[in-house]
Amino acid sequence: MVTHSFVCDSCIVLVQDTSTKGVHSCPKCGGEMRWDLNICIHGNYKTPIHSDSLAIHPDQRAWHEKTFPNIRLDDECRPIFDNFTNHEAYLKATGFGKETQRVKSLGKEVVKTSIT
Repeated sequence: MVTHSFVCDSCIVLVQDTSTKGVHSCPKCGGEMRWDLNICIHGNYKTPIHSDSLAIHPDQRAWHEKTFPNIRLDDECRPIFDNFTNHEAYLKATGFGKETQRVKSLGKEVVKTSIT
C-alpha cells in the first residue's frame, strides 16, 4: 500500500497516511497539513540506488575510489547512492546534470460549432 507524506508548515511535523483525500490536521498544533511531494521525489533512498547511467569502466575503479571515497561501487562498477545529497554532489563533481523533464504542450483547443 502506498503511503503519502503530509507536513505542517507552522510546526514542521511530518505525518504519513495511505489516503490523500480530505484535510489532514496536524496532531501537534491542529493546523492544516499539505501533501509533501518533495519527500516523495527526493526521499526515496530506502534502498540504495545503483546508477546504470553513471557506470564506469573497471580500469577507472581505483581512480574513482580515490577521488570519491564516500561513493561505493558495486560489482558492475555502478556507483551506489544512499542519499540525495551525495547523489547531487556526485553529479555536480563529475559534470553531469539532471535535465528538467520536458512537458508536452496540450495543443490548441478546437471549438465545435454547428453549421446550419
